[in-house]
Amino acid sequence: MVFTLLSRSSSRSSFPSIPLVADVAIRRSGVHDLIGARGEASFSLLVTREHPVHGFLFELPRHLGEKKRGVDFFVELFSTGETVPYFLVQVKTTRTGYTPGGRLKVGIGGDELRRLAAYPAPTYVVGIDEPAQRGYIVSANGESTSGFSRMCTEFPLTPDVLAQLHREVEAYWEAARPTFASAFVDSDWREQ
Repeated sequence: MVFTLLSRSSSRSSFPSIPLVADVAIRRSGVHDLIGARGEASFSLLVTREHPVHGFLFELPRHLGEKKRGVDFFVELFSTGETVPYFLVQVKTTRTGYTPGGRLKVGIGGDELRRLAAYPAPTYVVGIDEPAQRGYIVSANGESTSGFSRMCTEFPLTPDVLAQLHREVEAYWEAARPTFASAFVDSDWREQ
């Protein structure tokens, strides 16, 4: 659709009268999607900040978008270990601020939280205060499965909290080290 910037008082009758941007009624779902996308972009920026001592801790998060229900991002760690540690994130964004007790007004339903916690990997919910571009992280690994309507702000996505997150995820994968033997093996690939 092509929009021309004509005022309502324009005498050019060959064009339909198109309201100015200020007059356009924006659909609620469109605004909701925009706020969510801005929150996801804020998460990517916050998690990839350089730590003053440890440098970059995480690779660029892979956005899974609408393709993966309940998971927004797959995030790999920069690591020198033998495994490639990663974690999964669901991002929740708000413009409504905080409760009087300082909790961020974002929520996640119980079914969505249980689905996220069911992955055999570290999983987290990140709440984004969109106007301030601040983010907070909490674990989704079974500590609570009833969901929540507001989120603690005890763990802001600061460089020190990100370093703690890196250590936590790396420790998980170093301890987990599951063994796997597939039946689908190319015999030419076997080590001699």
